[in-house]
Amino acid sequence: MKLKEIGKFFVVLLLFFAVTSPVVVLFGPFDNIKRTVVGAILKSRHPQYITWLFSQDEIDKILGGISTAPKQELFKFKVRTDSSLKLQNIESSRFKGFLLEIPDPKRVKVGTAENMDEKGDTTSGIAQRNNAVAAINAGGFYDANGTGTGRSPYGFILHDGKFVLGGDADNSEVNEFIGFTKDGNLVAGNYSKGELISMDIQEGISFGPALIVNGQKMITAGDGGWGVGPRTAIGQRKDGTVLFLVIDGRQPSYSIGATLRDLQNIMYEQGAYIAANLDGGSSSTLYLNGKVVNKPADLLGERMIPTAFIVK
Repeated sequence: MKLKEIGKFFVVLLLFFAVTSPVVVLFGPFDNIKRTVVGAILKSRHPQYITWLFSQDEIDKILGGISTAPKQELFKFKVRTDSSLKLQNIESSRFKGFLLEIPDPKRVKVGTAENMDEKGDTTSGIAQRNNAVAAINAGGFYDANGTGTGRSPYGFILHDGKFVLGGDADNSEVNEFIGFTKDGNLVAGNYSKGELISMDIQEGISFGPALIVNGQKMITAGDGGWGVGPRTAIGQRKDGTVLFLVIDGRQPSYSIGATLRDLQNIMYEQGAYIAANLDGGSSSTLYLNGKVVNKPADLLGERMIPTAFIVK
């Protein structure tokens, strides 16, 4: 009889913790845990679970730690026609990943799924369809029902100087943006459509946040607020070299993942003068010379996405 009562007690205790733990995490005094959980859910397939509970001002206050990106000072460099690509391993006690160096920034273009409104494509699929030698996943997309089809990107998408998405927007509309000018400068931050036109942006997508601007780190406190997971980022050194960074995650026996601050620090150590976060999670993929070199977190392999930065 006593064993039966003890069993009932533990069942009730487990149920109590299951019900109260989310409340304690989201509304309790543990700021670091709250920041990690809120950030991770916002960038998952179900951000509505957080936006139902908190206003945007409350979310910004919880996440914190990322400075508003200043306007960028474009720098001059001599564009190199070096066709070599250098791949290096990135590793810590918590994560593993890869960094690809592209000396000629004008080789980097935006590739898209064939019909983004209906269905996305894999990073490797986008690369192969565009005869690219390398690629990483790029911009974000709506996935309200968690279908994972990679359709419906948002914000601005530019390719060859033309708006693939956002062309009908007012010139004053502002979005987070990551892209390249005609001269090969990587830009990252909040830009209006009019500013992108005046800067002669040729290639780019909407995502963020900016991690390094004008050689200065943007995350000054905490871990960036998005928690630990698979991550993708892009950066550029002052000599024009473009950096593709992919960190694997959600694989405890291999790589747990990285924070936004981890990405920032890696890019800074690698000499990036400008760097920004790209879509992560199951989307994080690096393709090179006919194969995927990292280990995407999705159990089915590469996730369907709408856009990629490709190297021609």
